[in-house]
Amino acid sequence: MALQQHQSNPVRIANEVGMLRSGTSGPIVLVEGATDTRLFRRLFIPSPRARVIHCKGKSNLLAAIGMVTSRGITGVLGICDADFDRLLGVPAVKNVFAVDHHDTEIMISASPAFSHFYAELYEREADEREMRRTRERLLSYAATIGKMRLWSLQNGGKLGFKTLDAGGYIEQDGTFNLESCIGTLTATKGLDVNALLSIATTSTESPETEISCGHDLTSLLDSDASIRRRSQTLGRDVIEKMLRLSFDAQAFSTTNVYSTLRSWEKQEQLKLIPDN
Repeated sequence: MALQQHQSNPVRIANEVGMLRSGTSGPIVLVEGATDTRLFRRLFIPSPRARVIHCKGKSNLLAAIGMVTSRGITGVLGICDADFDRLLGVPAVKNVFAVDHHDTEIMISASPAFSHFYAELYEREADEREMRRTRERLLSYAATIGKMRLWSLQNGGKLGFKTLDAGGYIEQDGTFNLESCIGTLTATKGLDVNALLSIATTSTESPETEISCGHDLTSLLDSDASIRRRSQTLGRDVIEKMLRLSFDAQAFSTTNVYSTLRSWEKQEQLKLIPDN
């Protein structure tokens, strides 16, 4: 499947979609980034029957879809991370479909593909119970960070998460050093550490898979597995690549976004996902 790349300009993306539509009748899919193209091109029918364009960000994708829709171009859809949109009640955008849970990494981790990934990362054929317990433990840590991320988002971005390495706070016994993590996040920020600790530890009705950020979970997985293996960490990028490679057509077929895309196919009378 051909991959189209663009400068971060929604107008150029919309223009490219228009040019593609003039030469092809198949579906055109807009995704957020390059890693998304590598994932979905394995799951969709090949080029030239379907095209994937990565938009260098969710905001570009949403703006481009709006322009495409206003121009009356049909057979175009977007796939993006949900982030905190469902928790915040952000209205859905026509022909834009969010992946299951918070983002793609969390979706894959919640799918049947995780067991194969786990065996490869931890270098052990673990039983289902061990795998689930490890996933639940690390997901709870990611959700704790996620609550702080959500609070920061709702309060003007007071915390700096860009350089946060969640796995760096995993102790040798597999516990999470929350106080140290908060100390890093609040350094030079002049924030009340105890107030943030309360936010992080207060229970919420939101599912952990919705509030947890995939980048935090993959960093936690990397560190936890390295402790168990007694070896060096592999790096978050490598972990996320391993996750994507574990996610096959069968695992994809168990997701809600798969069902949504199948419904879109019927509505648009276009083929996007192979039958086999």
